[in-house]
Amino acid sequence: MSAAEISTLRVVGSVNQDGIEKAVRIPRLEERITEELVIALVGPVGSGCTETYKQLDKILGADYGYQVYYYKLSDFISREAPLVGEKIPELLSPAQRIDRLQSIGDKLRETHGNAYLAASAIKQIAALREKEGFDEPRPNVRVPKKLRQIHVIDSIKHPEELRLLRSTYGDILWLIGVFAPLEVRNRRLRSSKDSDESSLSRMIQRDYCEEGDRKHGQDVRAVFHQADFFVRNEQENTKDLKESLERFLEIIFGWPVHTPTRDESLMYAAHAEAAKSACLSRQVGAAIASEKGELIGLGRNDVPKYDGGLYTEEDGRKDHRCHAWQEKCCHNDKMKGRLYQQIFEKLRDAKLLAPEASQADVAQAVKKTDVKRLIEYSRAVHAEMDAITAVARTHKAGLLGGTLYVTTYPCHSCARHIVASGIHKVVFIEPYPKSLATDLHYDAVSENENEQGKVVFLQFSGMAPKNILKLFNIGLTRKGSDGTLTRYDKKTASPVVKVSLDDYPTHEQLVVAELPENEERTAHR
Repeated sequence: MSAAEISTLRVVGSVNQDGIEKAVRIPRLEERITEELVIALVGPVGSGCTETYKQLDKILGADYGYQVYYYKLSDFISREAPLVGEKIPELLSPAQRIDRLQSIGDKLRETHGNAYLAASAIKQIAALREKEGFDEPRPNVRVPKKLRQIHVIDSIKHPEELRLLRSTYGDILWLIGVFAPLEVRNRRLRSSKDSDESSLSRMIQRDYCEEGDRKHGQDVRAVFHQADFFVRNEQENTKDLKESLERFLEIIFGWPVHTPTRDESLMYAAHAEAAKSACLSRQVGAAIASEKGELIGLGRNDVPKYDGGLYTEEDGRKDHRCHAWQEKCCHNDKMKGRLYQQIFEKLRDAKLLAPEASQADVAQAVKKTDVKRLIEYSRAVHAEMDAITAVARTHKAGLLGGTLYVTTYPCHSCARHIVASGIHKVVFIEPYPKSLATDLHYDAVSENENEQGKVVFLQFSGMAPKNILKLFNIGLTRKGSDGTLTRYDKKTASPVVKVSLDDYPTHEQLVVAELPENEERTAHR
């Protein structure tokens, strides 16, 4: 055995079956970085999550040499249906089968927890790891193996499922949001499902957000905007989908030179601006780009101040944002509370209420109407309005024909200002159910990218802004000693986000185990 090999060994005091003490190689810390990943998919029904898995399977297997394992959550629903006294009849049309799966999935979440289906996938992944994922370097010690494998989970329907997956897998989990315009999804579902228009509409709405059962029902809307990567899948062929996924994988596996697209850069600017908002309801950011893609204005939702602009952290004692002003409350919520009280008092005085009806009962009933959606009483300027006025205040050109990037879908109040400003396109990430933009302004606003003569509102496509610095500013070596682009081999490439196979107490032991070798090396210099 060479001196170099001996230096990597440490006698740990354990003995084998023959009673002979044996030396065990202590791995270096960098050798314990995992290559394993978990990819979860989320998308409204008809968007093509299963097709996305098929493309990932081909690319990861052929180009990256990965073993891909697939977990379809609807299969777990079918398998576990007897737990809630249900089963899936064999003679069902595709549409009827989806309806049954949706209902049984709701019952499983209600009975066994909202994260039950994700936990079932985790259980299956754990069983696979138990079978082949551990080494045993010495008695009673199990060390996780480095496995070049990826688990694809199709598809997440509830925020608790995502929360469990993130808490279990941390940075090795990547959530891909797959989307297609509503008319494309309708066309796909009509061609593949035996269902009428009414049933299709009900299926799509139930999948996106079950209004009657927000606690245990499907809620794709609440999951989708949390994705790490958003991919548009609207074409009849898979060319665009394949290219988008190839770019995503090249980025997370460290292709030497990938930079953010224009949309990614500008949405990142909007995302960063949102962080400056102190609004008690939500943080929203906006960025406006000229027709040529130049950033000309930023905005966030916050309280305006005299002489232009919004209050900031630097205003100190003169900061009059809601969190520091008067009752330190959301004034929109405060005003709606007054309205609930007024409605109760008027109904009571007109003797239109049952004697036992309380103000709380009336308020609860009224909250189920569109009164709850009122947004008129906020002190904050919305991010879109702030961005538009910022452009005007600084006398910049480029608003006409420009694009507005916003972290949340514009409300109907902002929509009319966007139309009036001359902006031609809006790109958003998070949906906003209170918005009546397309209802009140269908003559001027459309979600169909191909419709002419209207401002188009489009779902963002690309790397989520929260990942921009993590993936594009990580100090990759781009050139070799000869000055040429560094060699990149997909078959051996590792994820750029480094995650250890072990916990931090194990990290400490590995570092301590290296100390004698390091000290000896230093002594011989």
